[in-house]
Amino acid sequence: MHWNAKSVILICSVLAGCAVSENAPSSRIASSVASVAASAPTPAPTATPTATPTPTPASAVVEPEPIESEYSFSKKDINALILNAYNEARGESTAGVRAILRVTMARVESACYPDTVHEVVYQPAQFSWTHQRGAPRTLAAARAEEPASFSRVKEIVEDFIEDGAPASEATLYHARSVRPKWSRSRAVERSSVLGSHIFYEQNRC
Repeated sequence: MHWNAKSVILICSVLAGCAVSENAPSSRIASSVASVAASAPTPAPTATPTATPTPTPASAVVEPEPIESEYSFSKKDINALILNAYNEARGESTAGVRAILRVTMARVESACYPDTVHEVVYQPAQFSWTHQRGAPRTLAAARAEEPASFSRVKEIVEDFIEDGAPASEATLYHARSVRPKWSRSRAVERSSVLGSHIFYEQNRC
């Protein structure tokens, strides 16, 4: 390509504002243009915008279904469950209280015991508090005796029922401080120890 001085000066000024004399030799002018063109910044490529993900609507989130107990609790059953847990295990951990509740439900399911929670709790000669003097036998008496313990046990029982009131394998237990005669029977098998209680499974009634 043939370069004249005016063309080169115009191109040079557009590219980088360089000052070149019209009387300069063509070869020198061309060299200046090439140098400036090489040093000119390359335009940055245009970035492709990233698509924003569409948020999942709240209605599409599936919440787990609550576990429902197969046993239908009456008001008498719930009161009996609370009183039994309070008298038998109010000093235990939450797991210890639930262990007593699970034994109660295991008895309801067992052919060896009555079919309702209320009948299981008040079956003669089963839970000592039901016939011992001085033990609180009503919700009002238990609440008056130890308000904080009563409230805690009541809440544990309510959560236990909401969780489906699961039964344990064990249907018997006793305090670690005693050793009743039945615990040495071949009809029972020791299964676990939790807190201050030892639990047993029954092989036969």
